[in-house]
Amino acid sequence: MQAGITLLKSRLIRAAMEEDSLKWLSRLEIYTELDSTNRYLLDRVKAGSASKGEVCLAETQLSGRGRCERLWLSPPTGNLYLSLLWYFSTGSQLLSSLSLAAGVAVLRTLQEQGVTSAGLKWPNDIVLWDYRKLGGILVELVSRGDIIGAIIGIGLNVNMPISYRQQLNQPCADLSEVMNNRWISRSQLAGRLIHHLLLIMRRFEKQGLKDDILNDWRKWDICYQREVYLHSDDQIISGTAYGIDNNGRLLLWRNDGISCYSYGEVSLRPVK
Repeated sequence: MQAGITLLKSRLIRAAMEEDSLKWLSRLEIYTELDSTNRYLLDRVKAGSASKGEVCLAETQLSGRGRCERLWLSPPTGNLYLSLLWYFSTGSQLLSSLSLAAGVAVLRTLQEQGVTSAGLKWPNDIVLWDYRKLGGILVELVSRGDIIGAIIGIGLNVNMPISYRQQLNQPCADLSEVMNNRWISRSQLAGRLIHHLLLIMRRFEKQGLKDDILNDWRKWDICYQREVYLHSDDQIISGTAYGIDNNGRLLLWRNDGISCYSYGEVSLRPVK
């Protein structure tokens, strides 16, 4: 485990951002402890008190969540737990690829840190090329009339203690290991992640999953031309992954040709 862990600092987070992203940051809050950063922003949206561009971070989460309400382990002061609120005027069905866009923001941040061994696993996982999980994304939507509030939650392993790893049902990794135990400023990392996330949200609300966002996702697609197992609607579908289409749907080659899937969870491990 990395020594010298320090608490997140708002001043340092803002200093790591740039003018073109800072102007879209409406509020930045850091908490020692929350049930969930996503739930905190969801409650603010429902109360009508949240503005576009709010970001919430917590040093630890008591009830962090992943997809399908799975528990997301959140050890204190070691990792990043971050949520961003953005409002869209489009229908929620058009936002199904939002987690893919957020994944690109994470990878752009990691590339800046010199991490070239990470990739994206459809639809919402950050993994190393040896398939160990480095982080995840959870997008939750709430409707307010014609406006959709999207809360984009990101969990990124920076220093994951062994005791927590042993509670997981899949292999995981952290940035400390990937970066050869080099000291990592979580505040600087958070600032760069928020920077890229805000800029991508601006692009996404105008054009969706297109151009550089789509191209980057395809570049970092860890499943491309690999055999995968898609868990969807209580069934398991095996095939060869051939990337995503322009709407972010998974392309899966099977004996009967290529099919598109808009929902499900991909595994690279054989089903037992």
